[in-house]
Amino acid sequence: MPDPPTPNPLCHTGRVSSKATTRGRPADPTIDERILKAALSLYGQVGWAGFNLDATARRAGVSKTALYRRWPTKEELLLAALERVAEMPPPWLDLDDLPSCLTYAAEQVVDMFIGPKALVLPRVLVESVHYPRWLDEKVQQIVRARFAVVHQVLDAAIERGELPPDVTPELVSDLMIGSVVGRMIRTPGRDRPLTKAERDRQAQDIADHILTVLRRDSSHPVA
Repeated sequence: MPDPPTPNPLCHTGRVSSKATTRGRPADPTIDERILKAALSLYGQVGWAGFNLDATARRAGVSKTALYRRWPTKEELLLAALERVAEMPPPWLDLDDLPSCLTYAAEQVVDMFIGPKALVLPRVLVESVHYPRWLDEKVQQIVRARFAVVHQVLDAAIERGELPPDVTPELVSDLMIGSVVGRMIRTPGRDRPLTKAERDRQAQDIADHILTVLRRDSSHPVA
């Protein structure tokens, strides 16, 4: 008895059967990152009113289907993108190394105000007053995450007697923010964004200044 003929994946209408379409190019592993990066960039420029999925897909260079499959609403997409802003301190950070921790914290503040994501946080801070509760909650999460390292390193330094107990994380955070904003005000109309090397130098200057203040005001010298 002869073998039955092999089915043709093309039906009479000329369409490819669903079974034949299961094979194809593997998924691009960079799609998620590109979408989230594009979402932050777009939101920073246009705010919540102008933020939408189609514009994000165009900016990311992905299909609308690929984006909608991952984040079907702009609320879900923005929340996912803002998670990248609210990154916690890396596990390799040595909390016993006060100068390095202060430098890392200063880098986070500099990046937050004059780095590639600089437009995002100011918009979220302003719009969280007028938009749903979840946006305000995300603002608080971002702020806590960005300054978590300050709290951790100062608590550790106080516990081991390296700093006096009257040094507060809030004061150090205010010094960092004030230094960055002050530099922004003194250099208005900058015609190009700062390079990473320039941002790192600013962060190092700020951390060194704060460390000098802590040393001067403390009866316990910082090693």
